Amino acid sequence: MQQEVLKPVGMQHSSFEWRPDWDPPVPTGYGLRGEPVSVYVYPEKASGGLFSTTEDIANFVIASMPEFSTTQSVLTTESIDSMHTIWVDRIGVYNLVFDGYGLGHYIERLSDGRMAISHGGQGTGWMTHYHAVPESGDGIVILTNSQRSWPMIAYLLTDWAGWSGLPALGMSRIILGNNMLWGFVGFLWFAIIWELWNLASLLATRKNSKISSIKKSIPNRVFRISLSMIIFCGLFWSINQDYLFITSVFPMAAGWAGKSLFIFAITLFIPSFVPGTTDLPNHR
Repeated sequence: MQQEVLKPVGMQHSSFEWRPDWDPPVPTGYGLRGEPVSVYVYPEKASGGLFSTTEDIANFVIASMPEFSTTQSVLTTESIDSMHTIWVDRIGVYNLVFDGYGLGHYIERLSDGRMAISHGGQGTGWMTHYHAVPESGDGIVILTNSQRSWPMIAYLLTDWAGWSGLPALGMSRIILGNNMLWGFVGFLWFAIIWELWNLASLLATRKNSKISSIKKSIPNRVFRISLSMIIFCGLFWSINQDYLFITSVFPMAAGWAGKSLFIFAITLFIPSFVPGTTDLPNHR
């Protein structure tokens, strides 16, 4: 890789070998919970093991734009065209922001007909991304030392597209998804306050329901307890996972959604066992 790719395209400050004398040094990373992560070496060097700089990655991106590259060519134009051709169009959740995958690039067709290529990397404590439009020569490289960077990357890409006169990018949908998740958090807190208000009112007034509502109270209790237990089980499963995609893409909003769901489940569960709060009549 050093001889065949890195040197020819001008990546003079990149290596798959760790060196303690990097200047400037590789920064400390930060994980999904904000915890510091010391610099470490990936055992699988081909996937995540490259140490590089924004300038070197920019040279790599430019090398796939023959009309704009001034460095030694590594691949033929035909090979580059093949890399920029969609070979797989079913890429799971990534179809939300891209049209497909080529040979090493995610690919999307912009609304003006041009093609954009991109790729990113993620490890414990860091996150990276580059986006480029080969036809116009526009490109951006983003390297971060935090695993909570997807929303920031999406905002940077959105602004970059505006500055470059490009149509909206698929990655901008991360911003929409983030806003929708925050809206869900707001809805949960509305429901929590509503439940607490009803509980406080019932405990304060001890209003009686009609005897005919006794049968209705049993399905009500079953529903509330069942829903709360489903939420508790889902949250317990989530916190025991080493990695959740949603917490990576929406680190802040997903965290608040989890906490809010937990409180909401409590407001459903506890009133089910408090007399007089689920349409059960009080005896005089």
